[in-house]
Amino acid sequence: MVKSKSSSLKGLGAKYGLKPRKKFTAVHRLLKAKRRCVECGSTKFGRVAVGIWACKKCGFKIAGMAYDVKV
Repeated sequence: MVKSKSSSLKGLGAKYGLKPRKKFTAVHRLLKAKRRCVECGSTKFGRVAVGIWACKKCGFKIAGMAYDVKV
């Protein structure tokens, strides 16, 4: 029987300890979460670079935080 994991701890292994892996998982889930565009409302809104967020549908760009955008 194969157990499937739904966390983002695959690349870290057991060598870094539990606390850094939990923090990495929290940041990674926040970064990869689905977001809606403020202008057009589509879900194709994502991070282009650190602090730069853009919509692939309408081209709207906004500057925000590194891992999340607060509008």
